[in-house]
Amino acid sequence: MRNLHARTCVLIACCLWSLFAIAGAEAAAADARVHSNAESQLLAVLNLAQQGEYDTAINDLSDLIEARPNFRLAQLVYGELMVARSGRSIEPAISDQMRDQREALLDEAKTRWAHRVSAATDGKVPAAILQMAPEYEHAIVVDLANNRLYLFANEQGVPRLVSDFYTTIGRGGAGKQVEGDMRTPIGIYHITRYINDNGLPELYGVGALPVNYPNALDRARGRTGYGIWLHGVPRTTYSRTPRASEGCVVIANDDFESIRDHVNVGTTPVLLTTGIDWVPAADVEKRRTEVLSAVESWRHSWQAIDTKSYLTYYSPDFVSDDGRDKPAFAAYKKQVNASKTDISVDLNNISIFRYPGEDRMVKVTFNQNYTSNNYQAEDRKTQYWQQSEDGDWQIVLETERD
Repeated sequence: MRNLHARTCVLIACCLWSLFAIAGAEAAAADARVHSNAESQLLAVLNLAQQGEYDTAINDLSDLIEARPNFRLAQLVYGELMVARSGRSIEPAISDQMRDQREALLDEAKTRWAHRVSAATDGKVPAAILQMAPEYEHAIVVDLANNRLYLFANEQGVPRLVSDFYTTIGRGGAGKQVEGDMRTPIGIYHITRYINDNGLPELYGVGALPVNYPNALDRARGRTGYGIWLHGVPRTTYSRTPRASEGCVVIANDDFESIRDHVNVGTTPVLLTTGIDWVPAADVEKRRTEVLSAVESWRHSWQAIDTKSYLTYYSPDFVSDDGRDKPAFAAYKKQVNASKTDISVDLNNISIFRYPGEDRMVKVTFNQNYTSNNYQAEDRKTQYWQQSEDGDWQIVLETERD
């Protein structure tokens, strides 16, 4: 049984990208994180096949298929192993359509195998999450380049990885620009509502979590489109191939249900990015402190009614959510501050995220309590800060809660 046709090795070792270091990684990954059980079973089967335990692999895969008859990738691997064990060619005479479907499923297998766990288990954190306010109990980060969704818990402002799952993205890839381009957006969003399967076509599976694309930055950049959701799959399939949606983020129904209870409508941030930079916590702390210092200096200038200094924190390219550019905004602020004799500005519940797809930009959100001699207001504010080449941080966009 160990003398399988040589092409089997191509399927298992090359087509599946020779990623069988999973055996060693499984021990490192045996922590509190939650993975898709079906995916874990499939990867274990492939690991057995790589070790030459073909009979055990086929038997275990048979059990998986019995439990998950709609898991098409598992069925493909089962069929290929059975053909290879018989000594026949791994490339049967099939139609072009079936060959395309097979290649798409093999891409799914490669993607699942390529998922690395070491960076997430050695004390590193995602560089994109600099600080999470207490209201954000969890955060979702989707690595569009590697088809992986990560769920993080908020532990005193620091993200802790809870679970990760294979995901499908848009047929056009990442970086949505216009309606109909079939791309998944890159950016930071939040869940706007939960739709259960009673109100959905079967395409969306057990439920959907729409996000607020396009956000204020998207609109400022001229991006169009709508209807970007995180949702499940039809019950006739366990998962979809890596690029198969119209721009949504799609995960298995089991995986959707496992994260649904961790989502708070209106607050849970969803970061859609291409690649995750796992860094030591000290690196995040350094950047967090740097950004907080800029925000505090901005607040202090405003509170001191130092309008000239205050306006230096706004980029020449600044635009407000009501359409004011920098000159119009400056004129407005000078007029408002002319009547002020006393200003107090308190900020709390500050969250800071690096903005994916933008050069040296962070998204800062906070609750703002403003009191002056003739006005008082409590607001939720979002600011997009960008670092210039000389290291200064300036606000490029400011809006009410986005």
